[in-house]
Amino acid sequence: MTISLICLPYAGGSAQVYKRWTNRLHPAVRLVPAELAGRGSRMGEPFYADAAEAVRDLLPLVLETALGSDSYALFGHSMGSLLGYEILHALREEGFPLPTTVFLSGRGAPHCEQEETRQTHMLPDGEFLEELKRLGGMPSELFQHQELLDMFMPILRADFKLVGEYEHRMRPPLPLRLTVLNGKDDDCVKGPLCEWERYATEGCELMLFEGGHFFLHERERDVVAVINKMLTEAPAPIYP
Repeated sequence: MTISLICLPYAGGSAQVYKRWTNRLHPAVRLVPAELAGRGSRMGEPFYADAAEAVRDLLPLVLETALGSDSYALFGHSMGSLLGYEILHALREEGFPLPTTVFLSGRGAPHCEQEETRQTHMLPDGEFLEELKRLGGMPSELFQHQELLDMFMPILRADFKLVGEYEHRMRPPLPLRLTVLNGKDDDCVKGPLCEWERYATEGCELMLFEGGHFFLHERERDVVAVINKMLTEAPAPIYP
């Protein structure tokens, strides 16, 4: 039996950020890196106006994967966690099968993050770049070559706008258990991670790794090892 792992990128990221996991994943795990509009293989497409538009765009990929797999899981980091959370509610509302395992990484519970990063996308270029450096995760070459900056700045601003303008609304907790991952030195995540418990009927499991906001790259081997263990012991799909 194989399990498909849908991976949602962070702000400024593309499907490529997860491709390097391929050789580390268990043979029974099939990597499905989601490509967001406006970057990577979809570079010519317009950016999302908001999170709702992103969810509508990504839902067909999730459904195709869910219906074409023995089972499937969902992983999102930072902005990807926000999108993953909203995708779960969209699946539930439509009565589609939920993933067997959900990994939400590098983001606090929705009500804790609500007021953060609202204005980041509107900062002048210099201040915006300083914020990116503070977060980490961006290759140093990006800041040294104007051509690269010119290419990536619109993507990053669009993603920070999506996150900053996101309006969370309370809904009944999701009928599943969440696995919440974070870096021990990540000072970007707001609020206690245990607050995620209120968003799922089965609560949440917290996993901390050495590193900062981009611990998933810094501790890639450890992160993928956890994913392998959880997915190869995963239960049957959950239907809402």
